[in-house]
Amino acid sequence: IWRTDTGAHHVEASMPNGIGLDFDSPELAQRYNVGWNPESGKCLIGFAVASREAVDERFAELTSAGHKGLQPPYDAFWGARYAIVEDPDGNQVGLMCPVDESRQTAPPSI
Repeated sequence: IWRTDTGAHHVEASMPNGIGLDFDSPELAQRYNVGWNPESGKCLIGFAVASREAVDERFAELTSAGHKGLQPPYDAFWGARYAIVEDPDGNQVGLMCPVDESRQTAPPSI
């Protein structure tokens, strides 16, 4: 659990089958996802890709195919390359490479 003075903002749960489930507060989501719309009621489905370059490549492929880019690829504070696209049903789909601890920066103020 990642907390600040304003409360819990990120919780991770690891499932026995290797799937991870993460919950972020709306305040945190707004800081790493420029396409976040708290009124949508939608969740973000995340996918792991093999490398930092693969995030950029998948984002380019998906947006070239007509999917809306919500968050262009960038180096997120937690140390991964990250991007978000929208699927045909309006769901947000995150693309993230493995975390590189040497690329971590201070988290946003919340």
